[in-house]
Amino acid sequence: MNSKPPITRARPGRGLRGIVRAFILGAVAAALVGCVYFPRATTQPIPTLASRDARGGEGRAETLIVFLPGRGDRMEDFVQKGLSAELSRAGVRADWISVDAHLGYYRARSVIERLKKDVITPARQRGYRRIVVVGISLGGLGGLLYERDQPGEIDALVLMAPFLGGKDKVFAEITAAGGPEAWASARQNESSEAKNSDLERDLWSFLGKRHAQLPPTWLAFGEADRYADGHRLFAPLIPDKRVFRDSGGHDWKTWQVLWREVCERSDVFAEEKKMRVR
Repeated sequence: MNSKPPITRARPGRGLRGIVRAFILGAVAAALVGCVYFPRATTQPIPTLASRDARGGEGRAETLIVFLPGRGDRMEDFVQKGLSAELSRAGVRADWISVDAHLGYYRARSVIERLKKDVITPARQRGYRRIVVVGISLGGLGGLLYERDQPGEIDALVLMAPFLGGKDKVFAEITAAGGPEAWASARQNESSEAKNSDLERDLWSFLGKRHAQLPPTWLAFGEADRYADGHRLFAPLIPDKRVFRDSGGHDWKTWQVLWREVCERSDVFAEEKKMRVR
């Protein structure tokens, strides 16, 4: 991995909508961290590591894969755990960049802004035709939040065990309502104050109402994952062929298996494999 563009910072917009978004990103940090939190520095631009061609090599591909880490993980993990190398093994012709989008950026409510300014926009300016965001756990949530706030800027999402909340009460409400779509539709009748007071409910409202507008999205998770209840609720919102399951839990061993399956068996990189053959 080598140093590359940074991530964005979700700058609160003006008015109630901006305040709500700022609150939600702050709540994400609280939900994931608990009472004890030792923040890492949130530098600008956000630190990144990238493949040689993504750093300006002569053989730049047309596709850029953006890796977003989970809570407690590092951008180097995508190299050390073999995810970047798996692309080559699977015959995927693409460059990659791993972003140090740690929990501090979510807590500072700056992750969306940094991603946009330091990673996504520069990538488009360098000529990348297709941008695929691959997020693990917290990074999966980050990918969804980016699509919610900056719709249409990324071309595909691969969500590996994404954090979609952990409250059994919320999941029970969604299940009882008949799924995310029905639950989100019914929630339109709630007061704006009630709707904007809970991170998980806001996230599921977004998924229930706008899942059809998401870019092509793949979901991969372990059945023993501690967040699997959320994954199972989300799975029906996307085509079955884009859902990959393993028996494992919320750990790198499981994610390595799932990533290999995604690279080898899914059609997320179908075009990139054709280009490799040519």
